[in-house]
Amino acid sequence: MSHPADLVITGLGLVLPCGDGVEAARANLASGTPCFSDLPESLGAGRGAACAAFNPAGIIPPMQLRRLDRVSRFAWVAAHQAFGDAGLDPKPVGDRIAVAVGTMTGGSEASEAFMRPYLQRGPDGASPLLFPNTVANAASGHLALAFGLKGPSATFVDRESAALAALEQAARWLRAGLADAALVLGADGLFPLLLDICCGARLLARHGHPEIGSGRGFLPGEGAQAFLLERRDRAEARGARPRAVLRALASRSTPGDGIEARARALAEASTQALGEAAPTRWIGGSNGLGRLDDLEARLAAAHPDWPAARFPKALWGEFGGSGGQLLAAALLEPADRALVTAPASSGAQFAALLEGVRLERR
Repeated sequence: MSHPADLVITGLGLVLPCGDGVEAARANLASGTPCFSDLPESLGAGRGAACAAFNPAGIIPPMQLRRLDRVSRFAWVAAHQAFGDAGLDPKPVGDRIAVAVGTMTGGSEASEAFMRPYLQRGPDGASPLLFPNTVANAASGHLALAFGLKGPSATFVDRESAALAALEQAARWLRAGLADAALVLGADGLFPLLLDICCGARLLARHGHPEIGSGRGFLPGEGAQAFLLERRDRAEARGARPRAVLRALASRSTPGDGIEARARALAEASTQALGEAAPTRWIGGSNGLGRLDDLEARLAAAHPDWPAARFPKALWGEFGGSGGQLLAAALLEPADRALVTAPASSGAQFAALLEGVRLERR
């Protein structure tokens, strides 16, 4: 666990099914209207939350745009927004800016597009233009080149909460003095094989909209969430007004795969992040799947004084390994003390505490 009270979030960028940018996300969250859409044929059958209206024109140069996979395009636009929101031109100080990305599907869309022709036609069907995007860290590489980021870089591939792992690593870099700022991203993209897998696992077999605790399965989603994390002294020196202070970030590994162990790990992470105080807002990561819902249901039962959890995954879609949409939701409404819990079906359970969340910017 870390208590990085000397770290602040100064920039936020969002590419979501409901639209690009903070205002579109805030309006969708405030209305509580799920962002359901019919997935384009290129993404396979079924309903989901696709970024169908995504338009990177004027942000990504046309030559680079043609060479990028879906996840990298989302990440580029979200990063552009985050730097603009923070009022920071990254290139003059790029050697002191790190980048950390959390994803589950990064590289997967390109891998499918690369392998299908290869399997059908042999080596002649393999496209050298697609191959560089078949690795999960393609997005971080594209971002480093686009924005001149020369600090430490890492990509975390996991289910449900990879962006929280990226945030944890970024906090370590900043506190160790290896960077003055870090671009933290959660990014995932839909692609045909992913929907085929979800359908085969009966995750899409549901009736009506996903509801917490309904057991109906999750809503597939895609997009990117970018956060500029800075050392407080550096942010103050350049006159930046933070969106929030990252008061605490805690993670607990799950010993074993049983629900009891996972629930205990999530409870311990939440307790360590909060200390003795109660949250004024709670952003939860449940999404209609019992293996995640049960963890936060037990947490709520143990803390009846906490506010009811809000579940943005049911609004914006299940972003696979991102988890960044939970942090984004916590930044879209003012709060003295916002707790973010990120239940995971395996691995570490995360909890983060944001304080002084404000919407007014200077």
